[in-house]
Amino acid sequence: MKRNNTDVSEIKTLLIIIAIIILVVIGLYYFTESSLNKKKAKEENKVPEISYKETILGNIFNLPLKEYYIIAYNKDADKASNYEKLYNTYSNKEVALPIYVVDLSLKFNSFSISEITNKKPNNASEVAIKEAALILIKDGKVSKYFESIEEMEMALK
Repeated sequence: MKRNNTDVSEIKTLLIIIAIIILVVIGLYYFTESSLNKKKAKEENKVPEISYKETILGNIFNLPLKEYYIIAYNKDADKASNYEKLYNTYSNKEVALPIYVVDLSLKFNSFSISEITNKKPNNASEVAIKEAALILIKDGKVSKYFESIEEMEMALK
């Protein structure tokens, strides 16, 4: 009779241990699930930021601003540092229009490189840039177009 009581108490202890393990596993599951849902909710609530640094040529007429500059040049070219310096000097001003950089060395911007420039394009497919350009866009249209570094420096003073 004594043996039966010890067997029953061992079985009860084993069942209690299994129940505790199952409860811990279920608790960990719900804890991690709620943590992941909170993290996912935070990621979904992030507001996309507009970059005032770079854009692609196909978007230059579609930016959500009334007036801004586009400086387009090949970042792999010898004179690239001159344009980068010009961009940095202008963008560090207290009162300045937003200025976007278009890298003409990128494949999806290369369609605009041409021997003849188009200073009054109406859309992105009409943009033709010889080497580099500074374009002032007002209300979705080209307002001013500069090609030489000297003209660009004067425009951005």
